Amino acid sequence: MSTTVKFAKAARAAVVTLAVAAPLVLAGQASAAVPISNNCGWQSSSDCSNGDNVLIISYNSNGGDGGNYSSSAKFFGNVPDYAGDTIYSGMTVTDYRYVFSGGNGSGNGVAVKNNAAAAKGCPSTVNYRIYYNSNYGGHSQLIPGSWGCYAGTNLDSTLKNNNASQHWG
Repeated sequence: MSTTVKFAKAARAAVVTLAVAAPLVLAGQASAAVPISNNCGWQSSSDCSNGDNVLIISYNSNGGDGGNYSSSAKFFGNVPDYAGDTIYSGMTVTDYRYVFSGGNGSGNGVAVKNNAAAAKGCPSTVNYRIYYNSNYGGHSQLIPGSWGCYAGTNLDSTLKNNNASQHWG
């Protein structure tokens, strides 16, 4: 067998090996999702970190005084899936899982998707809608903006513990 034929076979074998191995290398090593209680880290607006024009989702229903002291999560803008988000930064991929945090501890660390009982728009006149399905589908409820962030709105019986996404506007 000539040197040229040997080289051609070796080159084809190398191309096949690269074609199989490249996606494995590019995919990187799988890692656990990072629990987080807001989507402020990748928003272009400072409103989220300042608490302006956000929707605060609470684990428990509001009390008789309209207050809610359970764990909560804060979101700015549209959220197509309360399960979490995947953020790409160059070759780095990070999976975030939305969870409740803070408050009196009730619900702390629990996933936001399908576990919320109340919400409030803070502190603006911007309205949000919470949806039964991911990607803004199915039954929805309007959550009006509230200057000062005083009282929230309990989710209706269809959405309580069956919440999957939110849309701004």
